Amino acid sequence: MKVLYRVLIILAVLLVVFFYLNQPVKENEPLKAPNSEGRVIPQKMAPDVNDSAVERPTKGLSTLVGQSTRKLTKKLGNPDRKSPSAYDFDWWVYQKSPSNYLLVGVKNHKVKQVYMTGSEADASPFKIGQGIDELYRNTITDTEVTVKIQHNIYTFILNEDDLQTRILVMYDGLYAQLYFDAIDKTLEAVRYIDGPTLVKQHPYDMTYVGDLITPSVPSSYKQEEIDLENQKQLLELTNVYRVQKGLPALLSAEDLNKLAMAHSEKLAVNKISKEEQESDAFKDRLKNAEIQFDSAGENVTEDYLDAPEAINGLLNSEKHRNTLLNEQFNQIGTGAFGKHFTQVFIQRNETENY
Repeated sequence: MKVLYRVLIILAVLLVVFFYLNQPVKENEPLKAPNSEGRVIPQKMAPDVNDSAVERPTKGLSTLVGQSTRKLTKKLGNPDRKSPSAYDFDWWVYQKSPSNYLLVGVKNHKVKQVYMTGSEADASPFKIGQGIDELYRNTITDTEVTVKIQHNIYTFILNEDDLQTRILVMYDGLYAQLYFDAIDKTLEAVRYIDGPTLVKQHPYDMTYVGDLITPSVPSSYKQEEIDLENQKQLLELTNVYRVQKGLPALLSAEDLNKLAMAHSEKLAVNKISKEEQESDAFKDRLKNAEIQFDSAGENVTEDYLDAPEAINGLLNSEKHRNTLLNEQFNQIGTGAFGKHFTQVFIQRNETENY
Protein backbone atom coordinates (compact mmCIF):
# COMPACT_ATOMS: atom_id res chain seq x y z
CA MET A 1 0.00 0.00 0.00
CA LYS A 2 2.82 2.37 0.82
CA VAL A 3 4.20 1.87 -2.65
CA LEU A 4 0.77 2.61 -4.14
CA TYR A 5 0.43 5.83 -2.13
CA ARG A 6 3.87 6.96 -3.27
CA VAL A 7 2.97 6.24 -6.89
CA LEU A 8 -0.29 8.20 -6.53
CA ILE A 9 1.50 11.16 -4.95
CA ILE A 10 4.09 11.20 -7.72
CA LEU A 11 1.35 11.03 -10.36
CA ALA A 12 -0.51 13.90 -8.71
CA VAL A 13 2.62 16.05 -8.67
CA LEU A 14 3.33 15.20 -12.30
CA LEU A 15 -0.23 16.13 -13.27
CA VAL A 16 0.08 19.53 -11.56
CA VAL A 17 3.42 20.19 -13.23
CA PHE A 18 2.03 19.07 -16.59
CA PHE A 19 -0.98 21.37 -16.13
CA TYR A 20 1.09 24.49 -15.49
CA LEU A 21 3.67 23.71 -18.14
CA ASN A 22 1.05 23.26 -20.84
CA GLN A 23 -1.34 26.12 -20.04
CA PRO A 24 -0.93 29.17 -22.29
CA VAL A 25 0.66 31.88 -20.14
CA LYS A 26 1.70 35.30 -21.48
CA GLU A 27 4.22 37.21 -19.37
CA ASN A 28 5.45 40.54 -20.74
CA GLU A 29 8.56 42.46 -19.78
CA PRO A 30 7.87 45.20 -17.20
CA LEU A 31 6.95 48.45 -18.96
CA LYS A 32 8.96 51.41 -17.72
CA ALA A 33 7.41 54.87 -17.60
CA PRO A 34 8.71 57.29 -20.25
CA ASN A 35 10.04 59.59 -17.53
CA SER A 36 11.28 56.77 -15.29
CA GLU A 37 14.72 58.39 -15.05
CA GLY A 38 13.06 61.33 -13.30
CA ARG A 39 14.91 64.04 -15.19
CA VAL A 40 14.21 67.22 -13.25
CA ILE A 41 17.03 69.62 -14.08
CA PRO A 42 17.69 72.92 -12.27
CA GLN A 43 18.68 75.90 -14.46
CA LYS A 44 20.54 79.11 -13.61
CA MET A 45 19.00 81.33 -16.25
CA ALA A 46 15.28 81.79 -16.74
CA PRO A 47 14.08 80.96 -20.26
CA ASP A 48 12.13 83.43 -22.35
CA VAL A 49 8.48 83.02 -21.42
CA ASN A 50 5.69 83.93 -23.79
CA ASP A 51 3.03 85.44 -21.53
CA SER A 52 0.38 85.28 -24.25
CA ALA A 53 -1.68 82.12 -23.79
CA VAL A 54 -4.66 80.60 -25.55
CA GLU A 55 -7.91 81.47 -23.81
CA ARG A 56 -9.06 78.55 -21.68
CA PRO A 57 -12.22 76.66 -22.69
CA THR A 58 -15.52 78.12 -21.56
CA LYS A 59 -17.51 74.88 -21.87
CA GLY A 60 -17.10 71.32 -20.68
CA LEU A 61 -15.65 69.79 -17.54
CA SER A 62 -12.39 71.75 -17.83
CA THR A 63 -14.28 74.73 -16.40
CA LEU A 64 -14.39 72.93 -13.05
CA VAL A 65 -10.61 73.28 -12.51
CA GLY A 66 -10.11 76.07 -9.98
CA GLN A 67 -13.75 76.00 -8.89
CA SER A 68 -15.10 75.05 -5.47
CA THR A 69 -16.34 71.61 -4.54
CA ARG A 70 -19.76 73.20 -4.07
CA LYS A 71 -19.89 73.93 -7.80
CA LEU A 72 -18.48 70.46 -8.49
CA THR A 73 -21.24 68.68 -6.59
CA LYS A 74 -23.86 71.00 -8.07
CA LYS A 75 -22.77 69.92 -11.55
CA LEU A 76 -21.88 66.25 -10.99
CA GLY A 77 -23.48 65.32 -7.66
CA ASN A 78 -21.68 63.39 -4.93
CA PRO A 79 -18.85 61.07 -6.01
CA ASP A 80 -18.98 57.30 -5.77
CA ARG A 81 -15.96 57.44 -3.45
CA LYS A 82 -13.20 59.70 -2.14
CA SER A 83 -9.61 58.56 -1.65
CA PRO A 84 -6.18 60.17 -1.18
CA SER A 85 -3.61 60.54 -3.93
CA ALA A 86 0.18 60.77 -3.81
CA TYR A 87 0.09 64.44 -4.85
CA ASP A 88 -1.57 66.28 -1.95
CA PHE A 89 -5.13 66.10 -3.24
CA ASP A 90 -8.00 63.64 -2.88
CA TRP A 91 -9.54 61.75 -5.76
CA TRP A 92 -13.28 62.11 -6.17
CA VAL A 93 -14.32 59.20 -8.39
CA TYR A 94 -17.41 59.34 -10.62
CA GLN A 95 -18.20 56.00 -12.28
CA LYS A 96 -21.14 57.10 -14.33
CA SER A 97 -20.64 54.40 -16.99
CA PRO A 98 -17.83 52.92 -19.14
CA SER A 99 -18.61 55.73 -21.57
CA ASN A 100 -18.29 58.46 -18.92
CA TYR A 101 -15.60 57.84 -16.29
CA LEU A 102 -14.29 60.78 -14.27
CA LEU A 103 -11.51 61.31 -11.74
CA VAL A 104 -11.52 64.70 -10.04
CA GLY A 105 -8.58 65.88 -7.93
CA VAL A 106 -9.68 68.04 -4.96
CA LYS A 107 -7.57 69.96 -2.43
CA ASN A 108 -8.82 72.43 0.17
CA HIS A 109 -12.31 72.35 -1.37
CA LYS A 110 -10.93 73.36 -4.79
CA VAL A 111 -10.74 71.32 -7.99
CA LYS A 112 -7.13 70.79 -9.05
CA GLN A 113 -7.63 68.49 -12.02
CA VAL A 114 -10.21 66.49 -13.95
CA TYR A 115 -9.36 63.27 -15.82
CA MET A 116 -12.04 61.91 -18.14
CA THR A 117 -12.48 59.09 -20.60
CA GLY A 118 -15.40 57.57 -22.49
CA SER A 119 -17.37 58.67 -25.52
CA GLU A 120 -19.89 60.65 -23.41
CA ALA A 121 -17.31 62.56 -21.33
CA ASP A 122 -17.51 66.31 -21.95
CA ALA A 123 -13.87 67.07 -22.82
CA SER A 124 -14.63 70.26 -24.78
CA PRO A 125 -13.08 71.58 -26.94
CA PHE A 126 -11.88 68.03 -27.57
CA LYS A 127 -13.93 64.92 -28.22
CA ILE A 128 -12.98 61.49 -26.94
CA GLY A 129 -12.54 59.29 -30.00
CA GLN A 130 -11.50 62.05 -32.40
CA GLY A 131 -8.52 61.40 -34.66
CA ILE A 132 -4.99 62.53 -33.92
CA ASP A 133 -4.58 64.23 -37.30
CA GLU A 134 -7.76 66.28 -36.84
CA LEU A 135 -6.70 67.30 -33.37
CA TYR A 136 -3.26 68.42 -34.48
CA ARG A 137 -4.81 70.53 -37.25
CA ASN A 138 -6.97 72.42 -34.76
CA THR A 139 -4.74 72.61 -31.68
CA ILE A 140 -1.68 74.69 -30.90
CA THR A 141 1.01 72.27 -29.69
CA ASP A 142 4.68 72.58 -28.80
CA THR A 143 7.55 70.37 -27.66
CA GLU A 144 8.18 72.68 -24.70
CA VAL A 145 5.47 73.96 -22.37
CA THR A 146 6.20 76.45 -19.59
CA VAL A 147 4.47 76.87 -16.25
CA LYS A 148 5.08 80.10 -14.36
CA ILE A 149 4.23 80.17 -10.65
CA GLN A 150 5.16 83.46 -8.97
CA HIS A 151 8.95 83.84 -9.52
CA ASN A 152 9.42 80.15 -10.42
CA ILE A 153 9.52 78.87 -13.99
CA TYR A 154 9.07 75.20 -14.97
CA THR A 155 9.54 73.93 -18.52
CA PHE A 156 8.22 70.53 -19.62
CA ILE A 157 10.03 68.89 -22.53
CA LEU A 158 8.06 66.44 -24.67
CA ASN A 159 9.87 63.74 -26.67
CA GLU A 160 8.77 62.04 -29.90
CA ASP A 161 6.80 59.33 -28.08
CA ASP A 162 5.00 61.95 -26.00
CA LEU A 163 3.89 63.71 -29.18
CA GLN A 164 2.21 60.50 -30.33
CA THR A 165 0.69 59.29 -27.06
CA ARG A 166 0.27 62.18 -24.57
CA ILE A 167 0.73 65.77 -25.62
CA LEU A 168 0.49 68.79 -23.33
CA VAL A 169 -1.53 71.84 -24.33
CA MET A 170 -1.28 75.18 -22.53
CA TYR A 171 -4.18 77.52 -21.89
CA ASP A 172 -4.41 80.63 -19.74
CA GLY A 173 -4.00 79.19 -16.23
CA LEU A 174 -4.89 75.66 -17.33
CA TYR A 175 -3.11 72.71 -18.94
CA ALA A 176 -4.51 69.75 -20.87
CA GLN A 177 -2.88 66.36 -21.19
CA LEU A 178 -4.28 64.57 -24.23
CA TYR A 179 -3.89 60.79 -24.09
CA PHE A 180 -3.85 59.01 -27.45
CA ASP A 181 -4.19 55.47 -28.64
CA ALA A 182 -1.30 55.67 -31.12
CA ILE A 183 -2.34 52.43 -32.84
CA ASP A 184 -5.96 53.41 -33.49
CA LYS A 185 -4.82 57.07 -33.76
CA THR A 186 -7.64 58.35 -31.58
CA LEU A 187 -7.98 60.47 -28.44
CA GLU A 188 -8.68 58.15 -25.51
CA ALA A 189 -8.68 60.46 -22.47
CA VAL A 190 -8.08 64.06 -21.37
CA ARG A 191 -6.69 65.42 -18.12
CA TYR A 192 -7.23 69.11 -17.33
CA ILE A 193 -4.89 70.24 -14.57
CA ASP A 194 -3.64 73.39 -12.87
CA GLY A 195 0.02 74.46 -12.91
CA PRO A 196 1.11 73.59 -9.34
CA THR A 197 -0.37 70.09 -9.53
CA LEU A 198 1.24 69.49 -12.94
CA VAL A 199 4.63 70.47 -11.51
CA LYS A 200 4.21 68.13 -8.53
CA GLN A 201 3.40 65.23 -10.83
CA HIS A 202 5.96 66.25 -13.54
CA PRO A 203 4.83 63.60 -16.06
CA TYR A 204 7.49 64.78 -18.57
CA ASP A 205 11.14 65.72 -18.38
CA MET A 206 11.33 69.10 -16.69
CA THR A 207 13.75 71.97 -16.11
CA TYR A 208 13.14 74.66 -13.52
CA VAL A 209 14.38 77.99 -12.26
CA GLY A 210 13.56 78.87 -8.65
CA ASP A 211 11.99 76.59 -6.08
CA LEU A 212 11.02 73.04 -6.96
CA ILE A 213 7.47 72.17 -5.86
CA THR A 214 7.26 68.59 -4.61
CA PRO A 215 4.43 66.58 -3.02
CA SER A 216 4.57 65.81 0.69
CA VAL A 217 5.67 62.31 1.73
CA PRO A 218 2.62 60.34 2.92
CA SER A 219 2.63 58.22 6.06
CA SER A 220 2.76 54.46 5.60
CA TYR A 221 -0.93 54.30 6.52
CA LYS A 222 -1.90 56.90 3.94
CA GLN A 223 0.31 55.23 1.33
CA GLU A 224 -1.66 52.04 1.85
CA GLU A 225 -4.87 53.96 1.08
CA ILE A 226 -3.22 55.50 -2.00
CA ASP A 227 -2.18 52.07 -3.25
CA LEU A 228 -5.69 50.71 -2.77
CA GLU A 229 -7.15 53.62 -4.75
CA ASN A 230 -4.64 53.09 -7.57
CA GLN A 231 -5.55 49.40 -7.58
CA LYS A 232 -9.23 50.26 -8.00
CA GLN A 233 -8.57 52.82 -10.73
CA LEU A 234 -6.41 50.35 -12.65
CA LEU A 235 -9.26 47.83 -12.61
CA GLU A 236 -11.88 50.39 -13.61
CA LEU A 237 -9.81 51.92 -16.40
CA THR A 238 -8.95 48.48 -17.76
CA ASN A 239 -12.64 47.70 -18.11
CA VAL A 240 -13.46 51.18 -19.46
CA TYR A 241 -10.89 50.76 -22.22
CA ARG A 242 -11.94 47.19 -22.99
CA VAL A 243 -15.58 48.23 -23.33
CA GLN A 244 -14.54 51.15 -25.56
CA LYS A 245 -12.79 48.62 -27.83
CA GLY A 246 -15.89 46.43 -28.03
CA LEU A 247 -14.72 43.80 -25.51
CA PRO A 248 -16.53 42.58 -22.37
CA ALA A 249 -15.54 43.91 -18.96
CA LEU A 250 -13.55 41.59 -16.70
CA LEU A 251 -14.64 40.25 -13.32
CA SER A 252 -12.37 41.23 -10.43
CA ALA A 253 -11.10 38.18 -8.50
CA GLU A 254 -9.70 38.49 -4.98
CA ASP A 255 -7.08 35.76 -5.36
CA LEU A 256 -5.77 37.52 -8.46
CA ASN A 257 -5.77 40.87 -6.65
CA LYS A 258 -3.59 39.38 -3.91
CA LEU A 259 -1.21 37.94 -6.50
CA ALA A 260 -0.97 41.27 -8.36
CA MET A 261 -0.51 43.31 -5.20
CA ALA A 262 2.23 41.03 -3.88
CA HIS A 263 4.13 41.31 -7.15
CA SER A 264 3.86 45.11 -7.27
CA GLU A 265 5.12 45.30 -3.71
CA LYS A 266 8.03 42.98 -4.42
CA LEU A 267 9.06 45.02 -7.45
CA ALA A 268 8.86 48.29 -5.53
CA VAL A 269 10.59 47.13 -2.37
CA ASN A 270 13.30 44.94 -3.84
CA LYS A 271 13.82 46.59 -7.24
CA ILE A 272 14.54 43.07 -8.46
CA SER A 273 16.93 42.55 -11.35
CA LYS A 274 16.09 40.96 -14.68
CA GLU A 275 17.69 37.70 -13.51
CA GLU A 276 15.55 37.72 -10.36
CA GLN A 277 12.46 38.47 -12.44
CA GLU A 278 13.16 35.41 -14.57
CA SER A 279 13.41 33.24 -11.45
CA ASP A 280 10.13 34.76 -10.23
CA ALA A 281 8.18 33.78 -13.34
CA PHE A 282 4.47 34.52 -13.61
CA LYS A 283 3.71 30.85 -14.27
CA ASP A 284 5.45 29.86 -11.04
CA ARG A 285 3.56 32.48 -9.06
CA LEU A 286 0.25 31.14 -10.42
CA LYS A 287 1.30 27.64 -9.47
CA ASN A 288 2.39 28.60 -5.96
CA ALA A 289 -0.92 30.40 -5.41
CA GLU A 290 -2.78 27.27 -6.62
CA ILE A 291 -4.74 29.28 -9.17
CA GLN A 292 -6.52 27.20 -11.80
CA PHE A 293 -6.94 28.69 -15.29
CA ASP A 294 -7.33 27.92 -18.95
CA SER A 295 -5.09 30.79 -20.10
CA ALA A 296 -3.35 33.64 -18.31
CA GLY A 297 -1.47 36.88 -18.94
CA GLU A 298 0.29 39.56 -16.94
CA ASN A 299 1.17 43.23 -17.42
CA VAL A 300 3.56 45.08 -15.13
CA THR A 301 4.52 48.76 -15.19
CA GLU A 302 7.27 50.54 -13.28
CA ASP A 303 7.58 54.17 -12.19
CA TYR A 304 4.23 55.42 -13.52
CA LEU A 305 2.89 58.35 -11.51
CA ASP A 306 -0.71 57.09 -11.37
CA ALA A 307 -3.20 54.64 -12.87
CA PRO A 308 -4.30 56.86 -15.83
CA GLU A 309 -0.67 57.24 -16.92
CA ALA A 310 -0.06 53.50 -16.52
CA ILE A 311 -3.10 52.49 -18.56
CA ASN A 312 -2.07 54.85 -21.38
CA GLY A 313 1.40 53.31 -21.40
CA LEU A 314 0.00 49.78 -21.56
CA LEU A 315 -2.38 50.68 -24.38
CA ASN A 316 0.50 52.03 -26.45
CA SER A 317 2.87 49.09 -25.99
CA GLU A 318 1.96 46.40 -28.54
CA LYS A 319 2.62 43.33 -26.38
CA HIS A 320 0.99 44.79 -23.27
CA ARG A 321 -1.93 46.06 -25.34
CA ASN A 322 -2.55 42.57 -26.75
CA THR A 323 -2.76 41.21 -23.22
CA LEU A 324 -4.97 44.07 -22.00
CA LEU A 325 -7.37 43.60 -24.92
CA ASN A 326 -7.29 39.79 -25.10
CA GLU A 327 -10.87 38.66 -25.68
CA GLN A 328 -10.30 35.23 -24.07
CA PHE A 329 -9.76 36.56 -20.55
CA ASN A 330 -12.75 36.89 -18.24
CA GLN A 331 -11.18 37.66 -14.83
CA ILE A 332 -8.60 40.13 -13.60
CA GLY A 333 -6.57 41.05 -10.56
CA THR A 334 -4.89 44.42 -10.11
CA GLY A 335 -2.24 45.59 -7.69
CA ALA A 336 -0.45 48.86 -7.01
CA PHE A 337 2.43 49.67 -4.70
CA GLY A 338 3.92 53.14 -4.98
CA LYS A 339 4.53 53.71 -8.69
CA HIS A 340 4.45 50.01 -9.62
CA PHE A 341 1.29 48.51 -11.14
CA THR A 342 0.38 44.90 -11.99
CA GLN A 343 -2.49 43.39 -13.97
CA VAL A 344 -3.15 39.63 -13.80
CA PHE A 345 -5.54 38.24 -16.42
CA ILE A 346 -6.95 34.74 -16.61
CA GLN A 347 -9.61 32.72 -18.36
CA ARG A 348 -11.46 30.32 -16.10
CA ASN A 349 -14.95 29.19 -15.19
CA GLU A 350 -16.52 32.09 -13.27
CA THR A 351 -18.31 29.66 -10.94
CA GLU A 352 -15.01 28.34 -9.57
CA ASN A 353 -14.10 29.32 -6.05
CA TYR A 354 -11.44 32.03 -5.78
